[in-house]
Amino acid sequence: MSKLFLFDFDGTLVDSAPDIIASANYIFKKYQKPCISYELGREIASDGVNAYLKTRFDPKYDDFSSLAKDFIEHYSNNILNNTVFFDGISEVIDLIKNNNLYLGIVTNKSRMLTEKVLNFNGLINRVDVVVCGDDGLAPKPSPEMLISACNSLNVDIKDSIYLGDGLRDIQAAKSAQMISVLACYGYLKASDDIKSWGADSLIHHPNDIIKLIVN
Repeated sequence: MSKLFLFDFDGTLVDSAPDIIASANYIFKKYQKPCISYELGREIASDGVNAYLKTRFDPKYDDFSSLAKDFIEHYSNNILNNTVFFDGISEVIDLIKNNNLYLGIVTNKSRMLTEKVLNFNGLINRVDVVVCGDDGLAPKPSPEMLISACNSLNVDIKDSIYLGDGLRDIQAAKSAQMISVLACYGYLKASDDIKSWGADSLIHHPNDIIKLIVN
């Protein structure tokens, strides 16, 4: 049994796509650009602000720094409107804690935004380690953040498992020589060749995580 369960945040623990997409469309409307569909927005929900901006703006001519600041400000003020934990995640968290295992989050998302959601949902004190994209470590797909999470709890990488919904998550876990699990219920693109990513396991619903905990 693994001692430490590390999760990506967006698309793995929480369904944040509705609020991210709404913030993107707020920016597009503000600058007289066409809105994007929910389907397109969900596919890039794990790819960061610039992925959205590139759908309607040109980095050669538009000030992405200013646009991103505007985007993040609006998103920060509206991040709790519709963001929820995926169905079954609460039960998974309970099972991890009830079995005296460690629970962690490793995300490229900023600490301010991550902790805002965790605090709102009463989870901040149940998570044993949170490593975020602005903590000064190389972001995923580098393994640095995963290794840091293990070291902070004095848990061997071989006794840890990382669950994420993107290629960068699997790459980071494999580079760290950690068990990798792809959350196929997350923000995958129709064009993603997930079989080529080399994840150790594929799961299609958070309930599938239960098997990883009890085995």
